[in-house]
Amino acid sequence: MSDISYLHCWNPKLCIQLETDSNHKADFNRFLVKHFPSTEALLRGGQFEGADREGFVLQIKARFDDLIKEGKSHDTLYFTFSGGSQYLRWCDEYDTEAFTQASLEGYFNALYKKVLIGDLKRSGYRKKHSLIKRLFCDYLDLPEQYFDHITVTDGNDKESFEAYTRSDLNQLLPYLRNLFKQTYQQFIENPNKHINAYKSVDTMTFNWKGQSYLLCGGISKMMCAGTFLLSYYTYANTGNLFQLKQPENASMSLGESWYIMPAFKRRAFKTIQVEMGGHELEIPKYALSFFDNLLTASRLISNDTNATLLQTVSSKKVTSMTSNVLNAFLGTWLEKHFTFTDQTGRRLRPVISRFRETGAQITAYHQGEMMNEIMLNNTLNTRKKSYSEGNKAANNGMMQDAMSLRSEEIKHGVSTKEAQANLGIDVLVIEEEHKINLPNLSRTPNGGSCASPFGEKSEKYTKKAIKYGLLTEGEKLACADLLACFGCPSQVIVQSLFDIWCLLSFKACIEES
Repeated sequence: MSDISYLHCWNPKLCIQLETDSNHKADFNRFLVKHFPSTEALLRGGQFEGADREGFVLQIKARFDDLIKEGKSHDTLYFTFSGGSQYLRWCDEYDTEAFTQASLEGYFNALYKKVLIGDLKRSGYRKKHSLIKRLFCDYLDLPEQYFDHITVTDGNDKESFEAYTRSDLNQLLPYLRNLFKQTYQQFIENPNKHINAYKSVDTMTFNWKGQSYLLCGGISKMMCAGTFLLSYYTYANTGNLFQLKQPENASMSLGESWYIMPAFKRRAFKTIQVEMGGHELEIPKYALSFFDNLLTASRLISNDTNATLLQTVSSKKVTSMTSNVLNAFLGTWLEKHFTFTDQTGRRLRPVISRFRETGAQITAYHQGEMMNEIMLNNTLNTRKKSYSEGNKAANNGMMQDAMSLRSEEIKHGVSTKEAQANLGIDVLVIEEEHKINLPNLSRTPNGGSCASPFGEKSEKYTKKAIKYGLLTEGEKLACADLLACFGCPSQVIVQSLFDIWCLLSFKACIEES
């Protein structure tokens, strides 16, 4: 067979360009020949053995066309195409006719053997079973009885995302903040220089722990660091982050997070709400400076009407942020030059899903499941499956604390606090892991800040609250004599628009009353 005659046989109508992060193709020409050669190999021509399954392939292709018109996710379609290709590869390898009950049972018997020896998770087997059943029954209208004798597994070995420990965050966050800050400063000085640079030309430098690194593709590194930081601050998932449009307006949220003292409620989530193309994103107030810089950088890259917040430049062209860009940042640069390890010695890297799980743990601990539901915007089942287990090392530490305290309480008949003192445990693991790093100053509703909200002046408020049954023994109420704040040596005025606005509003209320 000549190259020309084979090129003529390759049918472009059987190749679908999918809109995925990696611009995958569903090339059904590859299904028509054995051993699944690449599209490039088919276009080059050569000798290929026909697979004699054209009718099935055309039916699958037609079903793909219908689903695309119906708005089916292109990622889902690619997973179906990829899963089908794995099945066909197996059929070709063992010279078995495809899309028959015998080949189906043989394929899953081979997969289940992998499950038994630990090479494949039960949850992974379950996904493949679901995907192939969809291909057989929904796409090809083959009998469901084909699956009657195929082993079915549960997905109990599926692992949820693991939260970062405080130690992990203390390694990752300073690195990401420094990388974003340094690259941002260099970018805004001369945006066109970096936008128009070739990807092999270094235009930025990054200084970290006494070493200097030359950066090629500095814009991508800046925006990757910004993406991970935004995921940490907002707990948003990957899909939502990538879809965010540049905001049209931002306004301070004047709800409970403003007028209740964080020292009393232990609430650190002072936020603004940002409208971003149909999404509402809550940004912690202490991260506003970062968010302003991220937005400035994004607008310098492109401020088109439909521009996304997270975007980068590739080959002098503006593109939206994708998982591939993040993976390239992690695999080809971060892990090549920097080594982060967790407390168990495992390699540590920033992952959006792990930041989301970390946020879920902090929110649930400080504010309960209801607020956790609002923050994550997931169903209860999804939260239980993916965002409820925390971190294994931290969980073991908490369990050790609990067992030690309970043993001391039972042996000596003491309270938990006394047991903790007897054992010399200054800080429990759960307190260390879920603490929120607040500034040393505690803001008050009048716009000022207090350097010692739990000082001597708070004692009388605490005593009164306990007397009237508003607090229990051991709890403290922060000083709340708002009029006495002015002139108090513990009061501090912070030069912040939000705080100044509160001060002026408080002054106006006093004057009106």
